[in-house]
Amino acid sequence: MQKLVLKTALITLASVLVLALLVYGVLSLFVPSAMVSLTDKLGMDGACARYSVAVYEKTGSIDDLASAVERSYGAERYGDAAEYGVILLGREDFPSYCERRESEIAGEKYDYAQFAAGIVSVSLYYDGQTDAAVKVAFDAVGNSFPTGNAAIYLLSAAYDAERDAATCRILLTALEDLRGQLPAGAEEDASVVAGWIALLETFLAQG
Repeated sequence: MQKLVLKTALITLASVLVLALLVYGVLSLFVPSAMVSLTDKLGMDGACARYSVAVYEKTGSIDDLASAVERSYGAERYGDAAEYGVILLGREDFPSYCERRESEIAGEKYDYAQFAAGIVSVSLYYDGQTDAAVKVAFDAVGNSFPTGNAAIYLLSAAYDAERDAATCRILLTALEDLRGQLPAGAEEDASVVAGWIALLETFLAQG
């Protein structure tokens, strides 16, 4: 009798597991947005990032693309953040999307374009694409150096986090070039750039 009960219990458990796997597979394949919500609530950042990429590939929406980039960056899936981030920055509707994102933050100065370029630049850097990372960061900066700009994201990663002398040399050259392009009257920007140049020069001299 006990063997029969045990066998029945095992069969029931197996059936439940098969059903759960089937539901999981169907949701993953056909409703990845549901899996984004589920994995996000469970704190499964890596899985959530993967599903967010799947959602974008299904919809093509810039909202879903930006979410995929941000979630991939947050989960340290830098390859995906770099790949899809470059797509995000190159979209024709990116400027209008930035305006919309900035309008959602009431009473706070927020430059989404610099934020996006910053995390894409850092992702490219961590993905081993240093030249592309520098180009993305300094293309976003242009001939200014505002607070929280994309180049600062990359500088922080290469200098503060990694102490990467080779990349810091490249960044030093880029900063020196930028200093020569700053418009007249941009004293605050020039001061910040000069500060970073001095910091990098001191660091590199120690090596």
